[in-house]
Amino acid sequence: MSYPGYDKGPQPSTPAQPPPYSNMPPYGAPPPLLPSGGQFPTASYGAAPGMPPNPQGYYPPYNEDPNRGQMGYAPQQVILVSPPPANEADYLGYSIFTLLCCCLPLGIVALVYSIQTRDANRSGNTAQAQRSSRMARIFNNTALGVGIVVLIVWVAVVITISLSASRYH
Repeated sequence: MSYPGYDKGPQPSTPAQPPPYSNMPPYGAPPPLLPSGGQFPTASYGAAPGMPPNPQGYYPPYNEDPNRGQMGYAPQQVILVSPPPANEADYLGYSIFTLLCCCLPLGIVALVYSIQTRDANRSGNTAQAQRSSRMARIFNNTALGVGIVVLIVWVAVVITISLSASRYH
């Protein structure tokens, strides 16, 4: 499938002239390690424009225009402010207790929320610390309630079984 006039294309015009080059000579070969006098040259990195040239050649930093000299920057002071730590309760001990003694699945969830609360407290994220603290408390209380109910049911079953077994003997 071909399009009419596709082969022709725009007619070339006269080529544009390249931009003029700088009058500065290109960088040549690096100077020898020791000058002919046998002495090391003095260090002059960052020399002012009026200073005599360094025998090694002055290579300006990337942000410096060699035609204008060094660019002066005002000293800047950087102040890092860390957020104040949040002080929400993390219920970590309560979570470990409910994990080991009451209800394992709910204790694991409570422990995860406790650790999230601790991390949010350290980073200063008060909103996240409050949410995680509330969820840790809810899961800890639920795990404790489930653990107490299971314990009461287990004791009742053991007593019922032991009483029924003692009647038949």
